[in-house]
Amino acid sequence: MIKNIDKHILRSNTSAKKAIIRLNSLDKKFCLIVDKKNKFIGTLTDGDLRRGLLKNFKIDDNIENFIFKKPVITKKKLTTQRALFLLNKYSINCIPYLNKKNEIEEIYTNEEREIISKIDNAMLIMAGGKGSRLRPLTNKIPKPLLLVNNRPIIERIILMAKSQGISNFFVSINYLGHMIKKFLGNGKKYEVSIKYLNETRPLGTAGSIKLLKNFKNSIIISNADIISNINFKEMIKSHNKSKSILTVAAKVFNEKNNYGRLITQANRLKKIIEKPENNFLINAGIYLINPKIKMYLGKLKYLDMTDLINLLIKKGKKINVFPLHEKWLDYGLKKNINKHLTKKNN
Repeated sequence: MIKNIDKHILRSNTSAKKAIIRLNSLDKKFCLIVDKKNKFIGTLTDGDLRRGLLKNFKIDDNIENFIFKKPVITKKKLTTQRALFLLNKYSINCIPYLNKKNEIEEIYTNEEREIISKIDNAMLIMAGGKGSRLRPLTNKIPKPLLLVNNRPIIERIILMAKSQGISNFFVSINYLGHMIKKFLGNGKKYEVSIKYLNETRPLGTAGSIKLLKNFKNSIIISNADIISNINFKEMIKSHNKSKSILTVAAKVFNEKNNYGRLITQANRLKKIIEKPENNFLINAGIYLINPKIKMYLGKLKYLDMTDLINLLIKKGKKINVFPLHEKWLDYGLKKNINKHLTKKNN
């Protein structure tokens, strides 16, 4: 049972953006939503937010568009044993106890501290590129080893994944690959396993998949210039549930237009929208692939991930989309890396 329930309660007029900040600050990742009279109306979890973003709800919308309105509740007090039984039975993380006025009195949940469970899925980090867009920074240093806030990009990726239970890594290398291999080693200093896929020639952002030997579980793939707090457990859950051959992580991108948009019909002005904002999903450079994908790689000598995805779509294969609301930065862009670049690189 949670003692301080206030931190888990949000008003329905709260924006999704603020709800994300609140959820990320909580040990137990859920919020209970109330109306202006403090009457309970539903729950909000990480999964609810992602599903809402896929439905094209905007991150600035009120959470009323995102909440789950038919959760498991109780109108009477439960014993600890009964509460745990119901939590396990319905695979949920909370049960709100409501009084006769439909106000939240208590929240039943498993108070045991979550132990980081091991993720059996390995991660492939694609680090073979030349980093041409970042030259001259990458003339003598491979992009994955550029220092961002005093730590190499690729090391940040590994440590973030390790913190979520991933312990097996593959790193594809080509350009200045010996420097990456020398720095990371076999992973012992991070208490993980790191193996290398040596590209004798550039294979593209998906070509290195062909170098993987037999793998039974789906593999997480990440570009070597992407830093994100993505929830890998949720991504794997979404991938498995969808039964897709490939899952693409997608970041919600907001584009502001500095000009008024004219809405017309038959050359007649119907409406002006002043400085509209467009929200759309962009490829976040993180993927999950099913082992069966290797049969579609063929004998292609060079293959980018976008080409592979389009090939799979053309063949009628199911591609799952996993929207991100977590922090995400592309350090393959000069404007991003220049903000956090450690001078030691120069």
